Amino acid sequence: MLGNPLVVPNLPTHKLPKETFGSRVKRFLARMNLGSQSAETRLRWKLYDTIQATMASLSPAVTLVAEKRAPAKSKKLSVPIVVVRHPYHLRHVFEMLPNIPDTHSAERRFLELLMTRALKRYGEQMALIKGSPFSFEHEAREYFFAGFRLEKQIKKVNSPDERFAALQAIHTSYFHGRNYYYFALLRREKLAPDNKLFMLFARAVYFMARVDWNGELLDKPNPRMLPSRDDMLFFVERDKSVVTRYRTDQDFQRQVKAVLEAFPAS
Repeated sequence: MLGNPLVVPNLPTHKLPKETFGSRVKRFLARMNLGSQSAETRLRWKLYDTIQATMASLSPAVTLVAEKRAPAKSKKLSVPIVVVRHPYHLRHVFEMLPNIPDTHSAERRFLELLMTRALKRYGEQMALIKGSPFSFEHEAREYFFAGFRLEKQIKKVNSPDERFAALQAIHTSYFHGRNYYYFALLRREKLAPDNKLFMLFARAVYFMARVDWNGELLDKPNPRMLPSRDDMLFFVERDKSVVTRYRTDQDFQRQVKAVLEAFPAS
Protein backbone atom coordinates (compact mmCIF):
# COMPACT_ATOMS: atom_id res chain seq x y z
CA MET A 1 0.00 0.00 0.00
CA LEU A 2 1.51 3.33 -1.07
CA GLY A 3 1.57 6.19 1.41
CA ASN A 4 0.55 8.71 -1.25
CA PRO A 5 -1.99 8.32 -4.05
CA LEU A 6 -0.71 6.68 -7.21
CA VAL A 7 -0.18 9.27 -9.94
CA VAL A 8 0.55 8.31 -13.55
CA PRO A 9 2.21 11.27 -15.32
CA ASN A 10 2.10 9.75 -18.82
CA LEU A 11 -1.58 8.98 -19.30
CA PRO A 12 -2.07 7.93 -22.97
CA THR A 13 -4.65 10.61 -23.80
CA HIS A 14 -3.66 10.65 -27.50
CA LYS A 15 -5.11 7.14 -27.85
CA LEU A 16 -8.33 7.91 -26.02
CA PRO A 17 -11.39 6.50 -27.87
CA LYS A 18 -13.71 9.41 -28.66
CA GLU A 19 -17.40 9.34 -27.88
CA THR A 20 -19.38 10.44 -30.93
CA PHE A 21 -21.81 13.35 -30.98
CA GLY A 22 -24.66 10.94 -31.68
CA SER A 23 -23.71 8.87 -28.64
CA ARG A 24 -23.71 11.97 -26.41
CA VAL A 25 -27.16 12.95 -27.69
CA LYS A 26 -28.51 9.45 -27.01
CA ARG A 27 -27.03 9.52 -23.54
CA PHE A 28 -28.67 12.89 -22.85
CA LEU A 29 -32.03 11.51 -23.98
CA ALA A 30 -31.53 8.39 -21.86
CA ARG A 31 -31.10 10.57 -18.76
CA MET A 32 -34.50 12.04 -19.54
CA ASN A 33 -35.97 8.55 -20.02
CA LEU A 34 -36.46 9.15 -23.72
CA GLY A 35 -35.74 6.53 -26.36
CA SER A 36 -34.39 3.00 -25.91
CA GLN A 37 -30.83 1.74 -25.87
CA SER A 38 -29.41 -1.67 -26.69
CA ALA A 39 -27.26 -3.62 -24.23
CA GLU A 40 -24.26 -2.95 -26.49
CA THR A 41 -24.85 0.82 -26.32
CA ARG A 42 -25.19 0.75 -22.53
CA LEU A 43 -21.95 -1.24 -22.27
CA ARG A 44 -20.15 1.29 -24.49
CA TRP A 45 -21.34 4.11 -22.24
CA LYS A 46 -20.12 2.24 -19.16
CA LEU A 47 -16.73 1.75 -20.82
CA TYR A 48 -16.48 5.47 -21.60
CA ASP A 49 -17.35 6.24 -17.97
CA THR A 50 -14.81 3.69 -16.73
CA ILE A 51 -12.09 5.25 -18.87
CA GLN A 52 -12.88 8.78 -17.66
CA ALA A 53 -13.14 7.75 -13.99
CA THR A 54 -9.89 5.74 -14.14
CA MET A 55 -8.00 8.60 -15.77
CA ALA A 56 -9.34 10.99 -13.14
CA SER A 57 -8.27 8.55 -10.38
CA LEU A 58 -4.71 8.43 -11.78
CA SER A 59 -4.50 12.03 -12.94
CA PRO A 60 -1.36 14.09 -12.19
CA ALA A 61 -3.67 17.01 -11.32
CA VAL A 62 -3.61 16.26 -7.60
CA THR A 63 -4.40 18.87 -4.96
CA LEU A 64 -2.40 19.29 -1.77
CA VAL A 65 -5.00 17.19 0.02
CA ALA A 66 -4.24 13.60 -0.98
CA GLU A 67 -7.85 12.43 -1.13
CA LYS A 68 -8.97 15.19 -3.51
CA ARG A 69 -8.49 14.71 -7.22
CA ALA A 70 -9.27 16.78 -10.28
CA PRO A 71 -12.90 16.23 -11.29
CA ALA A 72 -13.67 14.00 -14.24
CA LYS A 73 -14.72 15.65 -17.48
CA SER A 74 -18.23 14.32 -17.10
CA LYS A 75 -20.08 15.05 -13.88
CA LYS A 76 -22.45 12.10 -14.26
CA LEU A 77 -20.29 8.99 -14.37
CA SER A 78 -21.64 5.51 -13.62
CA VAL A 79 -18.20 4.49 -12.28
CA PRO A 80 -16.68 6.03 -9.13
CA ILE A 81 -13.48 8.08 -9.00
CA VAL A 82 -11.25 6.52 -6.35
CA VAL A 83 -8.00 7.24 -4.56
CA VAL A 84 -5.48 4.61 -5.70
CA ARG A 85 -2.79 3.43 -3.32
CA HIS A 86 -2.78 -0.19 -4.46
CA PRO A 87 -3.91 -1.91 -7.68
CA TYR A 88 -6.77 -3.48 -5.70
CA HIS A 89 -8.40 -0.04 -5.59
CA LEU A 90 -8.94 -0.44 -9.35
CA ARG A 91 -10.24 -3.98 -9.00
CA HIS A 92 -13.50 -3.10 -10.76
CA VAL A 93 -11.50 -2.24 -13.89
CA PHE A 94 -9.34 -5.37 -13.77
CA GLU A 95 -12.44 -7.55 -13.36
CA MET A 96 -14.11 -5.87 -16.32
CA LEU A 97 -11.27 -6.35 -18.82
CA PRO A 98 -11.62 -10.11 -19.58
CA ASN A 99 -15.36 -9.69 -20.13
CA ILE A 100 -15.22 -6.87 -22.70
CA PRO A 101 -16.33 -8.31 -26.08
CA ASP A 102 -14.43 -7.84 -29.33
CA THR A 103 -17.09 -5.38 -30.51
CA HIS A 104 -15.56 -2.93 -28.01
CA SER A 105 -11.92 -3.80 -28.71
CA ALA A 106 -10.81 -0.15 -28.95
CA GLU A 107 -12.08 0.62 -25.46
CA ARG A 108 -10.62 -2.64 -24.11
CA ARG A 109 -7.19 -1.88 -25.57
CA PHE A 110 -7.21 1.61 -24.06
CA LEU A 111 -8.26 0.37 -20.61
CA GLU A 112 -5.57 -2.30 -20.77
CA LEU A 113 -3.01 0.36 -21.70
CA LEU A 114 -4.16 2.48 -18.75
CA MET A 115 -3.79 -0.46 -16.37
CA THR A 116 -0.34 -1.25 -17.79
CA ARG A 117 0.81 2.33 -17.12
CA ALA A 118 -0.67 2.26 -13.61
CA LEU A 119 0.99 -1.06 -12.73
CA LYS A 120 4.37 0.06 -14.07
CA ARG A 121 4.15 3.23 -12.00
CA TYR A 122 3.11 1.28 -8.91
CA GLY A 123 6.07 -1.09 -9.42
CA GLU A 124 8.43 1.89 -9.66
CA GLN A 125 7.07 3.37 -6.43
CA MET A 126 7.31 0.02 -4.60
CA ALA A 127 10.90 -0.40 -5.77
CA LEU A 128 11.77 2.99 -4.26
CA ILE A 129 10.10 2.04 -0.97
CA LYS A 130 11.75 -1.39 -0.76
CA GLY A 131 15.09 -0.29 -2.13
CA SER A 132 15.14 -3.25 -4.53
CA PRO A 133 13.39 -4.21 -7.80
CA PHE A 134 9.70 -5.06 -7.43
CA SER A 135 8.18 -7.94 -9.36
CA PHE A 136 4.53 -9.01 -9.47
CA GLU A 137 5.78 -12.37 -10.79
CA HIS A 138 7.81 -12.93 -7.61
CA GLU A 139 4.90 -11.91 -5.38
CA ALA A 140 2.49 -14.19 -7.26
CA ARG A 141 4.85 -17.17 -6.95
CA GLU A 142 5.23 -16.63 -3.21
CA TYR A 143 1.47 -16.51 -2.66
CA PHE A 144 0.78 -19.53 -4.89
CA PHE A 145 3.35 -21.71 -3.16
CA ALA A 146 2.18 -20.58 0.29
CA GLY A 147 -1.36 -21.65 -0.61
CA PHE A 148 -0.15 -24.90 -2.18
CA ARG A 149 1.83 -25.88 0.94
CA LEU A 150 -1.22 -25.30 3.12
CA GLU A 151 -3.46 -27.16 0.67
CA LYS A 152 -1.31 -30.31 0.93
CA GLN A 153 -1.78 -30.28 4.72
CA ILE A 154 -5.54 -29.68 4.78
CA LYS A 155 -6.41 -33.42 4.92
CA LYS A 156 -4.49 -33.74 8.19
CA VAL A 157 -6.61 -31.06 9.91
CA ASN A 158 -9.55 -32.56 11.80
CA SER A 159 -10.67 -29.74 14.08
CA PRO A 160 -13.52 -27.78 12.41
CA ASP A 161 -12.17 -24.44 13.65
CA GLU A 162 -8.61 -25.19 12.51
CA ARG A 163 -9.90 -26.48 9.17
CA PHE A 164 -11.94 -23.33 8.63
CA ALA A 165 -8.91 -21.15 9.45
CA ALA A 166 -6.69 -23.21 7.13
CA LEU A 167 -9.16 -22.96 4.24
CA GLN A 168 -9.41 -19.22 4.82
CA ALA A 169 -5.60 -18.90 4.73
CA ILE A 170 -5.40 -20.95 1.50
CA HIS A 171 -8.16 -18.90 -0.11
CA THR A 172 -6.41 -15.65 0.86
CA SER A 173 -3.04 -16.80 -0.51
CA TYR A 174 -4.61 -17.96 -3.78
CA PHE A 175 -6.63 -14.75 -4.06
CA HIS A 176 -3.48 -12.63 -3.89
CA GLY A 177 -1.50 -15.00 -6.11
CA ARG A 178 -4.20 -14.94 -8.77
CA ASN A 179 -4.33 -11.15 -8.82
CA TYR A 180 -0.56 -10.61 -8.76
CA TYR A 181 -0.16 -13.02 -11.68
CA TYR A 182 -2.74 -10.95 -13.57
CA PHE A 183 -0.86 -7.76 -12.68
CA ALA A 184 2.42 -9.29 -13.89
CA LEU A 185 0.83 -10.04 -17.27
CA LEU A 186 -0.66 -6.58 -17.69
CA ARG A 187 2.56 -4.92 -16.54
CA ARG A 188 4.21 -7.00 -19.30
CA GLU A 189 6.87 -8.35 -17.03
CA LYS A 190 9.29 -10.72 -18.76
CA LEU A 191 8.40 -13.93 -16.95
CA ALA A 192 10.95 -16.71 -16.51
CA PRO A 193 10.64 -19.13 -19.48
CA ASP A 194 10.20 -22.17 -17.21
CA ASN A 195 7.77 -20.55 -14.77
CA LYS A 196 4.63 -22.48 -13.84
CA LEU A 197 2.49 -19.49 -12.93
CA PHE A 198 -0.34 -20.23 -15.37
CA MET A 199 -0.70 -23.79 -14.07
CA LEU A 200 -0.58 -22.52 -10.48
CA PHE A 201 -3.11 -19.84 -11.39
CA ALA A 202 -5.48 -22.45 -12.86
CA ARG A 203 -5.08 -24.65 -9.79
CA ALA A 204 -5.76 -21.70 -7.51
CA VAL A 205 -8.99 -20.55 -9.18
CA TYR A 206 -10.18 -24.17 -9.39
CA PHE A 207 -9.56 -24.66 -5.66
CA MET A 208 -11.19 -21.36 -4.73
CA ALA A 209 -14.35 -22.50 -6.54
CA ARG A 210 -14.45 -25.53 -4.23
CA VAL A 211 -14.69 -23.40 -1.09
CA ASP A 212 -18.39 -23.14 -0.27
CA TRP A 213 -20.03 -20.03 1.21
CA ASN A 214 -20.10 -21.68 4.68
CA GLY A 215 -16.38 -22.45 4.62
CA GLU A 216 -16.71 -26.13 3.71
CA LEU A 217 -14.55 -27.67 0.99
CA LEU A 218 -16.69 -29.18 -1.79
CA ASP A 219 -15.63 -32.33 -3.67
CA LYS A 220 -16.14 -30.51 -6.97
CA PRO A 221 -15.96 -26.79 -7.79
CA ASN A 222 -19.11 -24.73 -8.04
CA PRO A 223 -19.44 -24.07 -11.81
CA ARG A 224 -20.80 -20.58 -11.14
CA MET A 225 -17.60 -19.70 -9.26
CA LEU A 226 -15.29 -20.85 -12.04
CA PRO A 227 -14.03 -18.43 -14.70
CA SER A 228 -15.11 -19.32 -18.20
CA ARG A 229 -12.81 -20.91 -20.78
CA ASP A 230 -12.71 -17.57 -22.62
CA ASP A 231 -11.60 -15.86 -19.41
CA MET A 232 -8.76 -18.37 -19.04
CA LEU A 233 -7.77 -17.78 -22.68
CA PHE A 234 -7.49 -14.08 -21.85
CA PHE A 235 -4.62 -14.97 -19.48
CA VAL A 236 -3.02 -17.54 -21.80
CA GLU A 237 -2.86 -15.05 -24.66
CA ARG A 238 -1.08 -12.49 -22.46
CA ASP A 239 1.40 -14.92 -20.91
CA LYS A 240 4.24 -14.89 -23.44
CA SER A 241 6.06 -17.69 -21.60
CA VAL A 242 3.03 -19.98 -22.11
CA VAL A 243 2.53 -18.95 -25.75
CA THR A 244 6.20 -19.49 -26.61
CA ARG A 245 6.40 -22.92 -24.98
CA TYR A 246 3.01 -23.94 -26.40
CA ARG A 247 4.34 -23.54 -29.96
CA THR A 248 7.22 -25.99 -29.51
CA ASP A 249 6.32 -28.42 -26.70
CA GLN A 250 3.60 -30.96 -27.56
CA ASP A 251 3.36 -32.30 -24.01
CA PHE A 252 2.83 -28.78 -22.75
CA GLN A 253 0.18 -28.23 -25.44
CA ARG A 254 -1.76 -31.21 -24.08
CA GLN A 255 -1.41 -29.91 -20.52
CA VAL A 256 -2.75 -26.45 -21.44
CA LYS A 257 -5.64 -27.93 -23.43
CA ALA A 258 -6.55 -30.21 -20.51
CA VAL A 259 -6.51 -27.23 -18.14
CA LEU A 260 -8.73 -25.13 -20.42
CA GLU A 261 -11.21 -27.99 -20.89
CA ALA A 262 -11.66 -28.16 -17.10
CA PHE A 263 -13.35 -24.74 -17.23
CA PRO A 264 -16.89 -24.18 -18.55
CA ALA A 265 -17.41 -22.95 -22.10
CA SER A 266 -19.01 -19.51 -22.39
